[in-house]
Amino acid sequence: MVTGASRGIGRAIALSLAEQGHSLVLTARSVDGGAKFSGTSLNDPLAGVDLSGSVAEVAHECQKLGAQAIAVAMDLTDESSVIRAAQSALAEFGAVDTLISNAIYQGPGVNDWLQDLPIENLRKVIEGDAIASVILLKSFLPGMLSSGRGVFVHLTSGAASLVPNKPAGEGGWGVAYAMAKGAAHRIAGVMHAEYSSQGFRAYSLNPGHVTTEVMLMRAQREGREVTGKGPEDVASATRWLIEGNAEAIALSGQEVVSREVIQRLRNS
Repeated sequence: MVTGASRGIGRAIALSLAEQGHSLVLTARSVDGGAKFSGTSLNDPLAGVDLSGSVAEVAHECQKLGAQAIAVAMDLTDESSVIRAAQSALAEFGAVDTLISNAIYQGPGVNDWLQDLPIENLRKVIEGDAIASVILLKSFLPGMLSSGRGVFVHLTSGAASLVPNKPAGEGGWGVAYAMAKGAAHRIAGVMHAEYSSQGFRAYSLNPGHVTTEVMLMRAQREGREVTGKGPEDVASATRWLIEGNAEAIALSGQEVVSREVIQRLRNS
């Protein structure tokens, strides 16, 4: 399962795994597109703009590469929706060996300053970024352990552990985002400690700075240029972790930086 697979990093990971013949469950808030950006703060000027692509389109692209792929709607902040997505995956394939936790909650609260942050929005951000992944893991864990090849990859962020140089809106991030990413960042290490003896591997993969569609829209609105890499290197790093050679196995439970994996691959 690849969550948040309708565009960006999730889409790139899905296509990369499809090329290898993986059977895929791809999730997004809606299957057929038409999603609108919810903004990341209460007064985000980009709130309501249309987002391109759909998870159904990505599933079709994966199918054209020869992979079996299904698209499933999943609302990260709705526990029943997350459970239904897991049940759909298990009904289709019987088990899910690999979970790529890429999706995050996008909406007001993510980058609001503390004074402006409704506690209910704080709960939504943490629910979407951290708790949803745990719900999925609990659903898939029995099959992951029985197969002896379970893999969990969480797309982490520097916000999980770093102090921003500036506040949200000026190049930094909000306390809700930091708390949510920090919580999710801790999952992999604990999962490794609990289940690595049964062949389970878990990673926090730091993609570094990847230019997203929203970043480009925001820069265009503000009349500035954006520099950054596309998501293809992150997809390659994810695939390398899943393949699980001796080097990748040794990194289980740790934070893995995408650019360092790419450098390993280039030097090998």
